[in-house]
Amino acid sequence: MTVPLISDAFRFTRLRLLIYFFTVLAAAGVTFSVAISSIAMGTAIVLWVVFLVATKGSSFPRTKLDMLFIAYAAAELLVAVFSQETVNSLVNAKRLFLISFVYLVLTSIDDQQKLKMSIVFFGGIAAILSFAELFSLTEAGGHFLRVSLFQYFLTEGGIKMIALLLLIPFVLHQGTPRKWKVFAMIGCVPLLIGLILTQTRSSWLGFIAGVITIGIVKSKKILIALLLLIILFLAFAPTDFRTRAASIFDPMMTSNLTRIHMIATGWRMFLDRPLTGFGDVDLRKYYITYIVPIDTAEGGHLHNNIMMLLVTLGIFGFAAITAIFVKIFLLEREAVRATSTKWLEGSVAVGCLAAYISFHINGLFEWNFGDHEIAVLLWFTVGLALVSQRLAGTKSAEVQ
Repeated sequence: MTVPLISDAFRFTRLRLLIYFFTVLAAAGVTFSVAISSIAMGTAIVLWVVFLVATKGSSFPRTKLDMLFIAYAAAELLVAVFSQETVNSLVNAKRLFLISFVYLVLTSIDDQQKLKMSIVFFGGIAAILSFAELFSLTEAGGHFLRVSLFQYFLTEGGIKMIALLLLIPFVLHQGTPRKWKVFAMIGCVPLLIGLILTQTRSSWLGFIAGVITIGIVKSKKILIALLLLIILFLAFAPTDFRTRAASIFDPMMTSNLTRIHMIATGWRMFLDRPLTGFGDVDLRKYYITYIVPIDTAEGGHLHNNIMMLLVTLGIFGFAAITAIFVKIFLLEREAVRATSTKWLEGSVAVGCLAAYISFHINGLFEWNFGDHEIAVLLWFTVGLALVSQRLAGTKSAEVQ
């Protein structure tokens, strides 16, 4: 009887390892190829389902987010029924599959070595690609073009923002081994320069918010470094970049003005359909019935997570996703407190919380919840935060 049990355990271990490989590849893949990331994600999900069937469901990682995820899925289906574009709304609801990253991470990362390699693989690839992009900086008409060699510059900014915030806590934790500190510091340099070169103001603000988060929960010294960085930027950055930063506060700048229009118009749209929303669809054809756009691209989405969720999902859908967001914050904060003495798990937890805060600040100016690449990293980091507490040997935040 012993041999079959050993054989089963061996198969499950290999299957778990494959799930891990494709999960991490899917997360790292968003830095350079949506296609590769999507294929890897699909493969990981299929393997995970096989794993659940093989273990008769006993390996499913129950979390305190499960019922909230179900409520959100129900809201997506409900608004699709009442939408004028039911099919399109259902198609866009595929973003629900990205939540699987939480469960893929919890299922596949079962030891510290896998957690380490997750950070090394994602952070390392993001840093290497950022370094390569440093040589792609070009000018046109006397102005620097925004760096977007591998992804659209708004997405590039968000990816570098998250990668940076995951690495910084390793530099600050007193227990971090020297080689890890060196790895993190080296990785941060091209990522920080790359973030600046994207000229993505919302990601700049998100990064600042993330660093402030790290400073509050980990080390106040990083706040001094942040202030020094801002001073150096304002003093020595090329005019294009300083002008770009100053434009954050200019309400008459075209891109700022369009965002103001979209928020105001979005509120009017929400009031017209407060319960069911317009459905998870492109809003352009509805938007133009409310206002004459300043820009031809204005109104497809509203460049603000809060307003976009209100308009597309209505009040009930918005309440469902808001409940998820609040619960994630509470769970990640708990993970930070529970892992503070552990250099690996503690650094991961702090980095994930900082990345989460940065996601929401970034989302005040971009529809980043609807950006596939950023949403992948959102759910991936949520999984990492939960698994860090489990691996630290404390009471698990993700288990009910």
